[in-house]
Amino acid sequence: MAKAVIWSVVVVVLMASAASVSAATTHDVGGSTGWTIPSDSKTYTNWAAGQSFTVGDSLRFTFPTGSHNVMEVSKSDYDSCTTTAPIGGTKTTGPATLSLSTAGMHYYICGFPQHCSAGQKLSINVLSSTSSKVPSPPPSTTVAGGPTSAPPPSTGGGPNSASSTLHGFGVVALSSVVLVVVGHLLF
Repeated sequence: MAKAVIWSVVVVVLMASAASVSAATTHDVGGSTGWTIPSDSKTYTNWAAGQSFTVGDSLRFTFPTGSHNVMEVSKSDYDSCTTTAPIGGTKTTGPATLSLSTAGMHYYICGFPQHCSAGQKLSINVLSSTSSKVPSPPPSTTVAGGPTSAPPPSTGGGPNSASSTLHGFGVVALSSVVLVVVGHLLF
């Protein structure tokens, strides 16, 4: 009976750790600013720079219905603020949540007149789910006759930085230790 309870706890811990590593993120575009005409044209560029976007994540554009909208557009339409050919239509009801289903660059604008040209536009790079959830080891560099070294670790920034991904690995490592300890106790 005690073994069954312990194994149940171990299974729950392992499942929770796996979920924390692979869980998709919903990004609130612009943070507390939301989706609006920004006071600084770099607002959304700066916000995106502190995020890590992965296939499977979502973007939540928070705006009052009737005051703004959101549409995904091509790079050229993003650059020129052209609203005539949105990809997947225009989301007119706020808040609007859009899923990130493909890797690569994605471009979003507000289609209300002059909003995009005033800075209400967002470009992001979406990574494949395997490239950002499981970081690859840093590349090694070899100096002729010298030791192999790796670049210094990143000093992340923001809730979706590498440090938060590594935190997920900490949970997995902790659950692995729990599994080993419990295994030794049972056998």
